[in-house]
Amino acid sequence: LITAAPRLAPKAEVALRRIPEVRALHSVSGHFDMIAVVAAPSIGELDQLIDRIGALEGVERTMSSIILSTRIER
Repeated sequence: LITAAPRLAPKAEVALRRIPEVRALHSVSGHFDMIAVVAAPSIGELDQLIDRIGALEGVERTMSSIILSTRIER
């Protein structure tokens, strides 16, 4: 989950598009502005990726959740 500075959100989106580990990017309403679905081969690389996303210009805050299993996918 990503909170972006309103005026810099487009810049953050462009930067996120350039990161190959970002598999999907959704615009959402509520406390956060975007949901980025990412994939990484290890927890260590995921940790680095989350730090990299958090350091992007325009990204104010992130919150992460790891998918443990998929119960329903339609």
